[in-house]
Amino acid sequence: MSFRATTLRRLIIVALLLVKLSGNSTAQDNGPVFSFAKVDPVTSTLVKAVNNDQNGSTSSPTDDQWLMVEFKYSVNLPKDRYLDQIQFKVWVEGRDMLDPQGQSGQGIAVALTGSVTYANVGKGDEMYGVVYLHPSTLARYSTPSGGVNDFDRKFDVHVEADITGMSPVGVDKNKEEDPNWYQALRTIPGLVYRQNQCPFINDNPDRYPAIKLPDSSSN
Repeated sequence: MSFRATTLRRLIIVALLLVKLSGNSTAQDNGPVFSFAKVDPVTSTLVKAVNNDQNGSTSSPTDDQWLMVEFKYSVNLPKDRYLDQIQFKVWVEGRDMLDPQGQSGQGIAVALTGSVTYANVGKGDEMYGVVYLHPSTLARYSTPSGGVNDFDRKFDVHVEADITGMSPVGVDKNKEEDPNWYQALRTIPGLVYRQNQCPFINDNPDRYPAIKLPDSSSN
């Protein structure tokens, strides 16, 4: 190979390396594809459901209070790109006061768990997801002194985003000394509802992405 051809080959390799490094720098400058909000990424609120009859009409809210857990995040993608799905796994702290192994007045610390999967999630700086807990669940797993208000004022919530090809990203409602606090709790699955599983199915339809329903075999 001639000196000129060798020099040209080296120049092409250097140019390709510069392009690659430039691309990596741009990706880093733009930030991660997914991230939870830095301020109040998880909020919990006691809300009342509206009665819906079989004819589709509504009446005044019920007296029973549900717990609405909302999480805020952003997705950094080009305008014409989408994440096929994001699964949000949720752990809600509670107390089982009826467990015979629990301490008097303290019960056993439990985690009420569930998940929601959103499909075709595009770019957005302020995006939201939501899950709910039934009034009877709140009554069953709260303390006599605090009642259902425990879930709003005292108990913590952990939310984890699971995206194919990426490491899971987790966030808590309250700051904990142990970042893995929720893993030490006894889990009680199936008590955290998706929006389409409760009376809030029609609330704020434009606020949340489309829910991806699970396979019928997995319910």
